[in-house]
Amino acid sequence: MSLAAKQSHVQEPIAPMSHEDAMAIIERAARDKHLARDLDLLRDKCFSFVNAMMDEVTQTLAEKEKRTPALLKSRPEQEVTAISLRAAGQQREEAARKRRELAEAMVMGALANMDNPDWDPRNPATRHTTDNFFMALLKSAFK
Repeated sequence: MSLAAKQSHVQEPIAPMSHEDAMAIIERAARDKHLARDLDLLRDKCFSFVNAMMDEVTQTLAEKEKRTPALLKSRPEQEVTAISLRAAGQQREEAARKRRELAEAMVMGALANMDNPDWDPRNPATRHTTDNFFMALLKSAFK
C-alpha cells in the first residue's frame, strides 16, 4: 500500500475504553514494580493538569466577576468598621469558594464526559454513567 493510500484511508473513531478495561490496566500496572512508579508519576501529572485547569477556570470566573459594572452591584453605603470589613472579607472568601466549586464541577464534568458528544452540562441525564480511562486513573489514587 502506498503512502498516499495510507494517508487517505479514513480511520473510524476508536470506541472509548470501558471502566472495567481501564481499571484492569491500572491494577496490572500497580502490581508491576517498574510500572507502579510510572503509574504514580502519571497520576501526579494528571492531578497537576486537572488542578491547573481548575485554577485557570477559577481565574477566568474571577475576572468575569470583576468586569461587572459597579452600578449593578448592590452595595448599600454603610460606615466602614472592623465588623463591616470582616463581613466583606467573609463575603469575598465565600465568593472565592463558590467560584472554585463551580470550576471544579465544570472541569470534572468536562473530563468525565470528554468522549460523550451528547453531553449537555445543563442536563444531568446526558452525563456518562461510567468512568473513562482518565477518570478511572484519577480515582484509582484513592483506593
